[in-house]
Amino acid sequence: MKNKENISASKTVENKVPRIVEINESQNSIEIGKKTLVLLVGLPGSGKSTFAYNNFPIDSVISTDRLRHELTGNIHNQVISSKAFLLARKIAETRLKQNEIAVLDAQSLTEEKRNEFYEIAEKTGAEIVTIFLNVPPEMAAQRDTDRKRHAGAEYIKSKKSGYSLVRNALEKSKHIKVVYVVEPDVASQVAVKLPDEYMDSLGADKELMKEAKISETILGYAEIGLLKKENLESREVLSVPAGSLIRVKDVDMFKTKEFLDYNFMSHQVIDVRSVATRLSSEITDQTVSDVVSYIIKERSKLNLTSVISYPTEFNIDKVIERVEKIPKDAEEGTKLSIFPVSQASIENKDFVNIQRESDLKDEPLFLVGDVHGCVTAVKELTGKIRHENLEGEHGDKEYRKRKIVFVGDIGDRGPYDAEAVIYISALVRQGRAVLIKGNHDENLLKVLKGNLGGGSRETNQTAKELKERLGERSIQKIIEMLEVAPTFMEWKNLAVVHASLPRMPLSAKDIDKDSSRYVHGLKGEFAGGRIQTEKLKNVVAKDPGILVVGGHTHDEPPAQVNMISGTVGLDIDAPLRGVLQGMYYPELKFLSAEESSVVKLYEIMKSGALPGGADLLALVKYSDELGMIETKEGMGEYAGLTIINYSRTTDASGLWEKLPTLRHFRGLIIDSGGLVVARPFEKTHKAGVEIPLEELNIVPEKVFEKANGSMGIVYFWNGKWRVSTKFSFENDAFTKPAQELLDKMNKDKMDPSKTYLFEIILPDEAHIVDYGSEKSLILLNAVDKETGVNDEWSAVEDGAKSMGTRTAVDLTEKFKGMTIAQIYEYAQQEGNLENLEGLMAQYRDANGKLITVKVKTRGYDDKKFVRDRLDWDKLIEDFSTETLDIDEDKREKLLAYNFDNTFANAALETRIAWMRDRINEIIVELREMLVLPTELARLNYEENLEKGMDKTAALRQAAAAMAPELEEYMKASKSEKLKGDVGYIISFLKSMLSEEVEPESKLRAQAYKIVRAEIEAETKKRPKNSYWLVPEK
Repeated sequence: MKNKENISASKTVENKVPRIVEINESQNSIEIGKKTLVLLVGLPGSGKSTFAYNNFPIDSVISTDRLRHELTGNIHNQVISSKAFLLARKIAETRLKQNEIAVLDAQSLTEEKRNEFYEIAEKTGAEIVTIFLNVPPEMAAQRDTDRKRHAGAEYIKSKKSGYSLVRNALEKSKHIKVVYVVEPDVASQVAVKLPDEYMDSLGADKELMKEAKISETILGYAEIGLLKKENLESREVLSVPAGSLIRVKDVDMFKTKEFLDYNFMSHQVIDVRSVATRLSSEITDQTVSDVVSYIIKERSKLNLTSVISYPTEFNIDKVIERVEKIPKDAEEGTKLSIFPVSQASIENKDFVNIQRESDLKDEPLFLVGDVHGCVTAVKELTGKIRHENLEGEHGDKEYRKRKIVFVGDIGDRGPYDAEAVIYISALVRQGRAVLIKGNHDENLLKVLKGNLGGGSRETNQTAKELKERLGERSIQKIIEMLEVAPTFMEWKNLAVVHASLPRMPLSAKDIDKDSSRYVHGLKGEFAGGRIQTEKLKNVVAKDPGILVVGGHTHDEPPAQVNMISGTVGLDIDAPLRGVLQGMYYPELKFLSAEESSVVKLYEIMKSGALPGGADLLALVKYSDELGMIETKEGMGEYAGLTIINYSRTTDASGLWEKLPTLRHFRGLIIDSGGLVVARPFEKTHKAGVEIPLEELNIVPEKVFEKANGSMGIVYFWNGKWRVSTKFSFENDAFTKPAQELLDKMNKDKMDPSKTYLFEIILPDEAHIVDYGSEKSLILLNAVDKETGVNDEWSAVEDGAKSMGTRTAVDLTEKFKGMTIAQIYEYAQQEGNLENLEGLMAQYRDANGKLITVKVKTRGYDDKKFVRDRLDWDKLIEDFSTETLDIDEDKREKLLAYNFDNTFANAALETRIAWMRDRINEIIVELREMLVLPTELARLNYEENLEKGMDKTAALRQAAAAMAPELEEYMKASKSEKLKGDVGYIISFLKSMLSEEVEPESKLRAQAYKIVRAEIEAETKKRPKNSYWLVPEK
C-alpha cells in the first residue's frame, strides 16, 4: 500500500477488552452489583424501556424520554434533548456517588454520547456494564409501527449505520467491564440479578404498575397528549391561569396523591419526594433542590402549567427565589406566576381548571395541509366543504358554517403555484378561509415586495408567474393578504402553526418572539433547499388538552393524530405524491384529494423505469423543483443539452430506495425534446449498506476493480464523439485532457447508439488510490441509450482492445467460488487489496437482470476516513501548544467509531508527531534568529535599571526602543518566519527579560502559527480529493 511507510508506528492501540456475554436460552442471567452504570443500547423499537422497567426498579432507571416528558410535557420533544441529557448526567452522577445503580435508558448508539456517561462513571469509581438489545433496523421499524409511540420507520432506518457499528465499538471499548448481547427472541426471558434491596423495590414497583395501570405512562405509551379532564363530580373549581406554578404542600401523602391524580398528569407534577428517591438522596440535600429548580425553570420558560408537590421540610421559597434570580448577563429573569393550593382544597379534592384566554372561539373547521401549488386538489376539498356548508344551512337554521384553515405553504414546487396562490388569496379575502403563514408564504411576501434574495429559486418563479398574470393592484392584494396572515392561531382546544410550537404563547409578546420558529421551524429563518426538518411532534411543548396542528415536515402518509404528543402533521408531501391532506375539526376525521398530474409523475418515479420525450421533461422539472436532482444547462456548442444528477439531498437520504428512477440521474444528458443523448449506468448498490450481506450469499458472474478517478461520459452528438463528466460538459481539469486521450483512440467500432463510461485517471488530479504517473481512460462499460442495458463483460473487453485502452482489472478468477458476502469480508480485512478503492461484483436477480454491487476495501475506507474525518482544522484546534499533543479524550472524539482502527490511530499519531517535530524545529530556528535582538534588548534593559528606573518601566522602555530596530532587522532577515510579525518578538523579549513568564510559550505560539500556515498552504496545493498524510518538506 502506497504511503504506508509514512505511517508512524510510535503509538499502538491498547484497549482493555470487556467480557462479552451472549444471552441465550441456556445463558440468560445478567448480574448487576451496586455502584454500577448500566447502559441500555439499542434502536428505538428495540425494547429498551420495556426491558428496563421489567428488570430494574423505576427509580434506578434514568430515561431520557421520561425526562423530555417532565421538562416539556411531550415525550417526543427533541428541542429539549440536550437539557434532558444534562439532567440525566446529573442524576446518574448523584446515584453513583451514593454507591447506587444507575440505568440509562437511551439509544446510546454513538461513542460520543456514551463518552459523556463513561466520564461520570470513571470519575465516581463506578463499574460500567452495557446491555445491547440486538434488534436490527427492519425489526425495530416493524415493532415501532405496531406500538403506539412511533419514532418513525424512516428515522429508525436512518440509524442503520450507527447500529451496524455499535456492537463492534462496545466490544472493544476500554471503558466497559461487561457487554451483554441480548437477542430479540430471548429478551423477555432474561433474569437480571440485583442486590436484595433492589429486588424488593422491583417487586413493589411491578405490583404498583399492575394495580394502578400506570405502566404505559411510565413507558411513554400513554395517549395523554389530548387528555382533558372534566369536573364530573361538580366539585369546587379552582381557576388557575395557564403557565402557573401550582404549590401543593404535601402534609398528608394519601390525600395529596388523590388530589394530584384527580387533576393532573404525572409529567405535570414535580414531586420532591420522588426526585429525592430517584437521586438516592435526602429531601433536604442540595442536589434535590438543584434538580427541582432546574425542572421548574425549564418548564416555566416553555409556559407550561406545573405543580410542585413538596413536604414540609423542603424549602420551596428558596427554590422559587433561585429560579427567579436574574442572571448577571441578563436584563430580566424568570418571573413565576405562583398559585398556592390550600389544604382545604386538597382535602376536598377540588377541581383545578387551567384557563387560557376566555374569549377563544370554538367553531367547526376544516384544516388543509401544505398545498404547494396543487390547486386542483385544493378546489376539490374546498368544493366539498362549500357544498356541506350550503346543505347544512339549508337544513338547519342553527348550523354553523365550517371555516377552512390552511396551515401554510400555498405555493412553490407544485404544478400550479401561481393559480394556488390566487385561488387561496380569494378564499381568505372572502372570509371563507384563514391562512396560517408558512415559510414559503413569508418568502413569497418578501419577493413580491422586491427582496429577490428573500426566497428560493422556486419562490422567485412563483412570484414571476404571479406578476406575468396579474396587474399591480391584484399583486398588492396578495401582498396585503400575506402581510396580515397570522403565524399562530388558537381556538378553544386547538392551536395551529405551520412548522413548530416550542411553547404555547401566553401573550402577544410571546407570539412576536417565537413567530419565526412558528413559520420556519427550529432553524428560525430561510435556509434554502429541501432540507430535512423535525417532525411537528418533536417540536411541540404544551399542556394536555390542546391539539396542535401544522405542516412543513413532508411526513409519510397517512396523516394521523399522534395521541401521545397531541399533534397532527398535515403535510404528506403533496408536491411529491400528489395527495393533499385535510382534516375535519373537532371530529378529527381525515379527507384527501389527488393532483392527478403529480400522481402520474410520482408513479413513474416509483417504477424505476426512465421515460422519454415529454414525460421525461415533465419528470425532470418535477424532480428539480423538489430538490431531488441538480441540472446543468449546456452553453455554446452544447446549447440545448442538459446534464442531470441526483442531488446531495437524494444521496444523503438514499431517496432512490423509495424512488428508484432517481438512480438513472447520474450524469444523464438529454436534449430539449426529452431525447436521451447520453445514459450512464444506474447508481450502483453498496454491499453491506444498501443490500444486506445475508442477501448477497451469491457467487457473482464477474468481479473487477473499482477504479478511483472521475467518471467520463462519452457520447456521440452533432457528428462528434465527446467527453463530459457528471457535472460539466467541458472543463480544463478533466474533459479536455480526457478528450485528448479519446481522440488518440480508435473509435471506428464505437456504437453511436451507446454511451461509453470511462474512469479518467490523471496524475495531476489524484484521488486516494495511487496510480503513479498513469494517464488513461479505463473503459468501465457501454450502455444502450434507449434501453439502459449494459454490455456483457466480454463485449467490454473486446471494445477496450479495439479502442486501444484497458478495462478495469478483471479479478473474477481471484475470487472464484466465493460469494459476494465472502468477498466483502475479505475486502474488509486489513492488508487485503492494497491500493484499491474496491470491487464491482455482478450477478443476476430473479428476473435475469444484471445487478452490479460495489464492495469497498478496508484500505480505501481507512484512507478515506483519514482524509475526510481526521480533518486538519480539527487537529489544529485540538492540538495543545503546552503539551505539544492532543489529549486522549479529544483523540477518541476525532477517531469516533474508528477508535480501535490501527491505521486511523497510526495516521493520527503521524500527524500529531509531524506537528510536534515541526514546531520544535521552528522553535530552534527562531531561537537562533533571535540571539542578537535578545542581547540588544538585554543591554538596553540593564542600562535603564542603572538609570534608576523600576523593572516595569525599564522593560517597557527597552521594548519600545527596540521596535524600530526590530522592524529594520526583520526587513533585512532572510527568514520568512521573522518577516511581518514584530509583536511576538517584543512579547518574547519581554518574557526573557522579566523572567516572570515562560518565554518558551511565546515561541511555541509563533511556531504553531507557522505550522498552521504550512498546513493551509499544503491543503490548497493538493487536489481536492487526494489523500495525503503530512505536508511535503
